[in-house]
Amino acid sequence: MSESAVENASSELATPGISHWQPLIMLDRTGLPSWQLGLSSFLLLALISVVSLVISRVPNPSLYPSTIAFVAIISFFLVLYLEMARGWYHDLLQVLEFDDALIDVRSILEPSAKIRWLEIGLGFVCALINIQINELIRIEFEFVLFVAVGLYWLEYLLVIFCIDVFFRQLLCLNEVCLRIRISLLEADQYAVLANPMLRFLRLYIFGLCIIFASYTVFTSGELAFSVLLILMMPFYLPGLVMLGLFMLPYNRFKHRIHVAKTLELNHVHRALVKGDKAHLSSTLIGEDAEKVSRIDLLYYEERISNIKELPFTDRIRSMLLFGVLPPLTWVIAALIEIAIEAQL
Repeated sequence: MSESAVENASSELATPGISHWQPLIMLDRTGLPSWQLGLSSFLLLALISVVSLVISRVPNPSLYPSTIAFVAIISFFLVLYLEMARGWYHDLLQVLEFDDALIDVRSILEPSAKIRWLEIGLGFVCALINIQINELIRIEFEFVLFVAVGLYWLEYLLVIFCIDVFFRQLLCLNEVCLRIRISLLEADQYAVLANPMLRFLRLYIFGLCIIFASYTVFTSGELAFSVLLILMMPFYLPGLVMLGLFMLPYNRFKHRIHVAKTLELNHVHRALVKGDKAHLSSTLIGEDAEKVSRIDLLYYEERISNIKELPFTDRIRSMLLFGVLPPLTWVIAALIEIAIEAQL
């Protein structure tokens, strides 16, 4: 595949993968950062929601902050959708610069028209079911009911699109990990493969904060922290499972790197032990075998041995700091709260 193919891929107006719904395509084409689009949508939807409540003269004052909190959750899923799709495509362009033979994996990111319409219809059905369960259909204010149906539909639509984007990225990442050319002397090029998981981890933590704050508003702060954690399980448990799914392609990549390292080190070890540089003919330094000294070989052996087999190994500290400690702190706080309540 030529360089022009990669350049054409990078010059597209819309991000591949953001083709589920025309309004989202239009938002993506603005070129604005995801957080700006999320903030703008939050302000717009919050304004529409509050105005509908004011115009309809809804007497329940608690609906105002609850509606704004609900809009905050919707806006988060918009940011999640845009950030995942844009981020992975940016990463994929870097991968293609290293190995342009992978240009065809881009097709995995694009859902078919049938899938898109099915997802849009599923979002509407989920919204209607939720409205029935919460008995919102009994709302006396028709305009408020219309806005509520629209907000629920938008929430489920974005959730479904986020799930679709996630699994398409996972399939694409798996294909990349299986096919990307292995070059031990360019191992730093593989660090970009860790970005999808680390990006999702950051968004996951941010989303938990938004949802926790929203649920606190929904319940007027009257529920215990441990109860809130239980109510939030439909959000954070699937997220943890999705994080774990990233290890499937990473383990395949790790196996390929491990095999390449083992073969390379075996040849180098034989050359060092037996003193026969003929064993280096199958290595990456085979062309310069006669010029390589024993000290050079020892240095090369150490360099190959130190190559990380997982692309995120060098960033494990940030993963633990931002990904594991916050939810672990919450769980410990909830357990302490439960223990104190049991003693009272």
